[in-house]
Amino acid sequence: MSDLISLLLIGTGITALLLLGWWLFIASEGVYLGRWVVILLYDWFAARYDGIKHYHREYEEMYLAKPVMEAIAPQCDPLVLDVATGTGRMPLALARHENFKGHTIGVDLSRKMLAQAAKNIYPYESATFMWCPAETLPFADNTFDVVTCLEALEFMTNPAEVVKEMVRVLRPGGLLLTSQRINTKLMPGKTWTSGQLQEVLKEAGLVEAKAQIWQVDYRKVWGRKTGMSEPVGAKPLEGILECPWCEKSLMRREGNDWLCDNCKGKAFVGKDGVIELYPLY
Repeated sequence: MSDLISLLLIGTGITALLLLGWWLFIASEGVYLGRWVVILLYDWFAARYDGIKHYHREYEEMYLAKPVMEAIAPQCDPLVLDVATGTGRMPLALARHENFKGHTIGVDLSRKMLAQAAKNIYPYESATFMWCPAETLPFADNTFDVVTCLEALEFMTNPAEVVKEMVRVLRPGGLLLTSQRINTKLMPGKTWTSGQLQEVLKEAGLVEAKAQIWQVDYRKVWGRKTGMSEPVGAKPLEGILECPWCEKSLMRREGNDWLCDNCKGKAFVGKDGVIELYPLY
């Protein structure tokens, strides 16, 4: 009998460890283990990520690109920033929209996800991908017409600061699209209630925030930055990319490098076209 009890206890312990591992690494995508684990997991799954998520082109166009373009109409050439772009879901959806004449900059901390995004966007030329953190975006205030961040805030180290940073680079009257995770059972302490999210958005300077049914696990949340300004429109990156080191000068492209004439800072461009600003600063 004692041997049977021992085996049951061992089996229970192994099962508990397996469930704990599944929760820490799969269900919560490493968020409780720190930023580096989250990045590592996304790097590991980058090549398979789109297949796991089962994105459908017609759904992406219907529920992402079409609503954004309708919200900013009659403008067709927005300058868009997609934070935590992953494999380029939003840039690709916009690129495929028949009326989109703008440019999207996608930023992420998973280098391999960005490599996949660069593959996905081909042959469209309406997106640029950058390896940099969401908390310190290398752009001036009021730079973008639209800022998006989907299915990502709950995996950020400091999501409230990321929201503030996204609103900072959004022009007055510009459109922000983010998401609220509503399946919260497996991520205690990492998600916001609707009231909490509304408060975060309000403190960051957003008005007209409203939620919209979207997916089983997520709502889409729309808002406008306080104030009004003229549309920015698509611009060359040389006109908006600030040096992340000195924060005093715009960077310029020279061959496969981006250079700062003020502090001599340098960022490289990967063979896939991704601008590598991280972990340089």
